[in-house]
Amino acid sequence: MSVWKFRIVYLTNARLPTEKAHGYQICKMCEAFALNGAQVLLLHPYRHQTDPRLIGRTVFDYYGVKPIFQVQTLKNWDVVVLNRFIPDRIFTPLFFAHAFVWGYYAALVARRYRADLYYTRDSIVAYWLVRMGLPTVYEAHVVPKRGQRWLLRRITRHPSLRLVVALTSFILQEFSDIALGFPSERTIVLPHGVDLDLFEELPNKVDCRQRLGLDLNRAIIGYIGRFRAVRIEKGIPELLTAMGNLSPVDASEPLLLCVGGPMEDVPAYIDLARRIGIPGHRLKFVDRVPNTEVPLWIRSCDLVVLPLTETYMVHVGSMPLKLFEYMAAGVPILATDLPSIRDVLRHNENAWLVPPGDPKALAEGIRHLLKNPELAERLARQAREDVRQYTWKRRAATILQHVFGLQKVEAK
Repeated sequence: MSVWKFRIVYLTNARLPTEKAHGYQICKMCEAFALNGAQVLLLHPYRHQTDPRLIGRTVFDYYGVKPIFQVQTLKNWDVVVLNRFIPDRIFTPLFFAHAFVWGYYAALVARRYRADLYYTRDSIVAYWLVRMGLPTVYEAHVVPKRGQRWLLRRITRHPSLRLVVALTSFILQEFSDIALGFPSERTIVLPHGVDLDLFEELPNKVDCRQRLGLDLNRAIIGYIGRFRAVRIEKGIPELLTAMGNLSPVDASEPLLLCVGGPMEDVPAYIDLARRIGIPGHRLKFVDRVPNTEVPLWIRSCDLVVLPLTETYMVHVGSMPLKLFEYMAAGVPILATDLPSIRDVLRHNENAWLVPPGDPKALAEGIRHLLKNPELAERLARQAREDVRQYTWKRRAATILQHVFGLQKVEAK
């Protein structure tokens, strides 16, 4: 098999490792570029680790990625710790100013490596890389805010900006609506990926439940992923309300299983459940589990839910990694019908979609899938087939093909 022969510097202004999904996504992309034959260096700032479980951990052992790329920590004054002591109205502009200065410093360091390609998810870092004339790919996961838009408009047609990768069509449309002016020939929509190796030869549902200590005789409704993102709920309150509207199925009360943390949010969820009459034995909350164990938790469920709200879409506009893990695990998916979700899921083909922000519709969807196992199995089987096109390695290869205009047959 032929391979790429390029040097790539991936530059991010993020704490690594982090319990949040973006850290895993960054490292899987670095791994994927390396699997395509590129020499990859990941540069990130020093950040203070408050969680003792992360102290001393490398991205390789924490995320379970292959140690086939290099990682370097850059100097940084960690202003994030100040957020505990000063209000957001002061911290937000302070963080932006610091990110602007650090981005300049980091781009100067990155320039020394004379890479063939510089890659980043950060708009400020992208600005400095492009202004220094470095061949850059900017991957957009959110719609940029006011200060970020100002910077991006100054590099949209710069020849050093080789490609803009929008995670969803919703984000790309927003770019047009706010008149960022990226040339259409240098923009693509490319969803997340998944590591299918983690989902090969998974144990069956019963074996997974036995391994994880879960009830063998109840229907389990699963939500596997972080409970909140950038302080915005990802649908757990609506899902709890739906469970309150869900009557017993086959004389058994379904269990809601939520895995991913943070556990500091759980008391509020339990209080909500108590107020709407959901007994404690119908709920189970589990903190973050290693990425290599995620397939077992998903596979143990009768169906998995992605209950994102329109509020989440407006403020985040992203696409959860767990969507692709749900598909790969071969478990029926119930999701809210939002623009980014429709990039991948199709109602009554590979998932069952319901209106967002409607707990009653969520409850009806759950009941419908539990009562119609043949439908649920058909949806899961099609999702498992569809997800094969969304591997990390193929995603990285697509980006390299767009940037360098080369073609290569990708190994399975």
